[in-house]
Amino acid sequence: MNRRAQRNRIMTNTHRIGGAPAAGRRWTLGALVLAILALGACDTQELLEVNLPGRVAEEALDDPRLAQTLVNSVVADVECSWDNYVAASAHHSDEWIASSGNSTMARWGLRDIPPSFESLATGGCGASYGLFTPLHGARFQAESNYARIAGFPDAEVPNKTALLATIRAYGAWTLIAFSEGFCGTPLDGEEQVRTPTELAALAETQFTEAIELASAAGLTEIATLARVGRARARLTQENYSGVLSDAAQVPEGFRFVATRDNAPGDRQNAHYEAINGVASDAAGQKHATIAPNFRDLRWKDVEDPRVNVEWDGTLGFDFFTRHFRHDKANSFDSPTTMASWEEAQLFMAEAYVMTDQLDEARAIFQMLHDRAGIPEVTAADLPTRDDVIEHLIEERLRQFFSEGGHRLRDHLRWRGTPYEVPFLGEPGSIHPNGRLLDPDTGEPLREYEDGTCFPVPLVEQTS
Repeated sequence: MNRRAQRNRIMTNTHRIGGAPAAGRRWTLGALVLAILALGACDTQELLEVNLPGRVAEEALDDPRLAQTLVNSVVADVECSWDNYVAASAHHSDEWIASSGNSTMARWGLRDIPPSFESLATGGCGASYGLFTPLHGARFQAESNYARIAGFPDAEVPNKTALLATIRAYGAWTLIAFSEGFCGTPLDGEEQVRTPTELAALAETQFTEAIELASAAGLTEIATLARVGRARARLTQENYSGVLSDAAQVPEGFRFVATRDNAPGDRQNAHYEAINGVASDAAGQKHATIAPNFRDLRWKDVEDPRVNVEWDGTLGFDFFTRHFRHDKANSFDSPTTMASWEEAQLFMAEAYVMTDQLDEARAIFQMLHDRAGIPEVTAADLPTRDDVIEHLIEERLRQFFSEGGHRLRDHLRWRGTPYEVPFLGEPGSIHPNGRLLDPDTGEPLREYEDGTCFPVPLVEQTS
């Protein structure tokens, strides 16, 4: 069991707001019973009236003075669940190949993600990529805390509009994860499994509310975060005019992140801890290595600095695969991107190419190449619509390598089309025969499974 999973097991029974571990409470009550037996004739009524400081009654949260605390709790849970989603989706994509002797972590790199996979289904934020429970927990908390604050008297929460805008803008990101990386999901115990398109529509509604609230409260960054999110949700729904409208309003240089830090537990960068740890950090793990075809990426024989990969001189956790890593997440406190200007630009590029505005898409590619310091992209390089779509996919890979769940989204977005991005183990990938090969020797190692989108966990299925 890795450190993150161990911490999660320890903290599972700890109440989120100021709680003590449940095991500690059980010990206290057990000692109390022994004391009662020893005292015998003493009046035990007072002893049985035990105050458990880790328990917070739900009605205690119905206090306007706790409004900011309720918002902070949503932000923390969304940041952690988004960080886990980004890490897991990168590991599951073709950017990384398995290099782990840990059975749970190896499964993420072997596309072995069935509905019964416990790490996917019930793992917490501190677990090995707990996804379903943390995302739904953050989503539910965003919904309930939004409703609670909305019900407080305006006079008792002077910054009420700003708080509601923040909850809506953050909370909708859980729906982006569900709409792009999952096969679908039920919501709030319903039997219906919402499709990715339906989930994206719900995300769009919440981002629209966030934009309206943030604009009213003067929260420019939160409004921009929501615009990038809404453009992303509209892309899933193929609302290309809406994508262009939102993405064009994102200012150059904008970047909004989920903060991470060095404190043990939920606050650490999951991508760094699981697969991108540096050689000098014994706590940074190496359950995967960057796939060979993502090393030394070039354009017109010039190295592309957006995917900077190196061998760190160590081996993966299978103790024989060389561990290649990148320079985007170099520590436990490396922040995780939620939204950026670059994302907005490539959302626009996709909208342009899908509406046959090829010159506009090429212009965005050229601008990104200028910023990266690599040779130009011309109409001669990409003469047809097919060429532009294929380059869009490649441009997204390079710009968003191991970021934002974008590569998994492209695996799923283009599946079944002429532009399909194969998963590892499928024809067209570097391991087309369904077997993981040692990237150093070419020897066959293990079989890939057939996982694609993250499934609805078995424990959530009603029939």
